[in-house]
This record gives sequence, C-alpha cells and structure tokens, in this order.
Amino acid sequence: MKNIIEKIKKLTLEEINKNLIFVAILSLLFRVGNFSTNYLPKPFELIILLIILLTILDFILNKKIKDLFFSIPKNIRIILYILIFSILLGWGVSFISGVSTSFNMLLEFGAFLFSLSVFLLIFFYGREDKDYITKYFYALLIPVVYIFFIIFPSLAYDFNLALGTHFVGFNTNPNIVSKFLIIPVIFFIVRSLYRVSSKFMILVNILVSSLLVSLVFWTASRGAILSVFLGIIFVSIIILSKDFSFKKLIKNILILFFILFIGFIFVPKESKSPIADRFVGTYNNINGIDREIRFKIWDFYIRKALTHPLGFGPNTHMDSNILLSNGQYENSGSHNSYLQIWIWGGVLGLVSFIYLLFIAFRELKNNLSLDFSIINIALIGILFSLSISIFFDDSYTIACLWVILALSLIKHKK
Repeated sequence: MKNIIEKIKKLTLEEINKNLIFVAILSLLFRVGNFSTNYLPKPFELIILLIILLTILDFILNKKIKDLFFSIPKNIRIILYILIFSILLGWGVSFISGVSTSFNMLLEFGAFLFSLSVFLLIFFYGREDKDYITKYFYALLIPVVYIFFIIFPSLAYDFNLALGTHFVGFNTNPNIVSKFLIIPVIFFIVRSLYRVSSKFMILVNILVSSLLVSLVFWTASRGAILSVFLGIIFVSIIILSKDFSFKKLIKNILILFFILFIGFIFVPKESKSPIADRFVGTYNNINGIDREIRFKIWDFYIRKALTHPLGFGPNTHMDSNILLSNGQYENSGSHNSYLQIWIWGGVLGLVSFIYLLFIAFRELKNNLSLDFSIINIALIGILFSLSISIFFDDSYTIACLWVILALSLIKHKK
C-alpha cells in the first residue's frame, strides 16, 4: 500500500490526466437521466471538466500549448476548424433569419463540445503512448458487464435496466445503449474468428459474443441489429482476406451462425416477438416512432436542410408536427446523424464530417497494413458498424463515436 501511495505522489499532471481519460471512458456506461430535465451532470462530463482544468494547469506550468496544437495532424485540424465554423455559421445565420435559439440547442452544442474534448484529449495525451491508446480501447469494452443481465434477465427489470420489451442498460434509451454494445460485440466476434491462444479461449469468445449479440437483439434497435450484421460480414471478409481458404470460410460461417442463433435464444421470451416482427416487417412502432413515420421525419428534415444550405446550428428537434397512427403529433429529432449534422452545419458541416470518417477509414487501413492485429481489425469493424448505426438516429454527439474516431485517426509507427 505504501508503494502505491508513493507512486501516486510521483504522478505528473500528464500521467494523472491520461488515467482520468481512461476513467472518463469507463464512466460512459452510466448515462441515466437527462440533463435537460434534472440538470444533474453525468460522471463523464464532470471528469472531462476536471481533465480540462488540469490540462490548462499543465499548459501553464510546463508550457505545452504548442504541443496541444501540433498533436493533431494538420488535415484533421483543418477539418475540425471547418466543422466547428460551419455549426457556428449556421447558428448565426439562422438567428439573424429569425430562427429562435432554444435551451435544448445549447445543451446539444454542449454535448458536442464534451465529445470533441475527449477526442482532442486522446490525441494530445495518447499520440506518443500506444499503451494508453490500447487502454482507452479496452475501456470501451466495459458494456461487456451487461452479459450478466442477459443470463439473469429478471435482475435487469429489478434494476430498471430493461423497460417493457427493451434492454436500456444504464442509459434509459435502447438506441444509445445499443451503440455502446456494438463495440464489444465486434471485438469479441473478431477474437472468435481470428488468432486466439487456445480452443478454450475460442469457446469463451464465442459465448461472450453470443451473449452480447443477445443484448443488441434485446434493445430491438433496428439500426444496431443491422449494423452488427453488416459489421460481422465486414470483419469476416477482412480476416479471410489475410489467409483465405474454403475450410476457414466454412468454419467462420458456422461460428457466426452459432453466435447469432445462440444470441437470439438468450433473448427474454417476451422480447422475442418484437424482434422477430422487425425482421418480417409487421411491427410498426418502436419507442413511440412508427416505422413509416421515420421516412416522413427524414423527408421533413431533408426539405429543411435544403432551404438552409448553411444550416441552423445545433437545432436537433424542430416542429415537424407529423401525425402518428395514434392521432398524436410527433416533433422528434432527425433520426439520422448525417441529417443531424447537415441541419447543424449545412452542406459544409456534412461534407467535413463525412471526410473525417473517410480519413479515419484510410488511416485504419494503413494501420492494418502495419499491424494486422485483433484491435486494429476490431477498430475498423466498429467504425464501420457505428457509421451505419448512426444513420438510424441522431447520435452525432455520442461520446463513444468520437473516442473511436480519435483511436482510428492516431497514426501507428513502423
């Protein structure tokens, strides 16, 4: 204990902040409640604020301002400048045009700034430390703890981790928790298919993958389920491309079929019907959003975006007043993250974000050529799956996406 205390005393501000980023990523598991209703900040935001304050102190004491600026590659810096400028420009133009600024817009922009902050902090503190980059990736696997609740689903209801027929975790929203689940799902599936030390570990990885897939099914999030399916195919192709054989192809197909089959078997009985209905197309209302209504929402926001090429700023929820089948009117967000940033920053914002994704995929491809490892395969598969999943809801500000982007964009050295 005395040695541990001595080590803590000797920690520099940089080392403290590196470890706090790890803790902040772990804290993303707990997102219960909504700040706009109870005004209680989440653990992630509080830790990021602390890191920012300590980083400013580190700058002052050790004169590291230039280090922060140059820790991010020039092309990425330019994209981020354009992205932020496009949002602020759209916000300013819409305000001049008479579009009112709501408190929710400030909250949405604040959420974006926190996600952008963790992106910048990972670049600054992790660019020269591969060990911490690996730790930050492993921190994103924390939702694996949820497999306990798929084994004992009654406990999920006892602790309010499941509402109705949907698993929501500590997020109160199945669409949000499904994004976090995608990360460990893809990672453990890659481990199931590629280079593990023993047959026993293969079986462990297959079992964990099955339970995680079951949790994704339990969320009944169409976007997450689709993105996991496509992500599985994507990483399977990558793995097979390294050393293709028909024997390996058949083995991987059987493993994936087993994972998906067992995953569906583990879904609680009362939740199987809604999931099956999503596949056959008869279940038309998930989380209060009619299936056909989603297309009307997209149409409404596309027409809005076209009328304002410069965007509206962080205006996620507009008065669409779309009539639902129950006779009520829907004023939801865009239910599409690409539409969301289009509304926020206009064409310039949308193009800059898509280009950022393009650079991330390009960098991951280069990293794979240098190190064809499980983490690198998983990273490109996760980013691929998330880029599909965010197509089905407005998750542009979700922190795990920006953490994955940061980890994807950091260059590997030969």
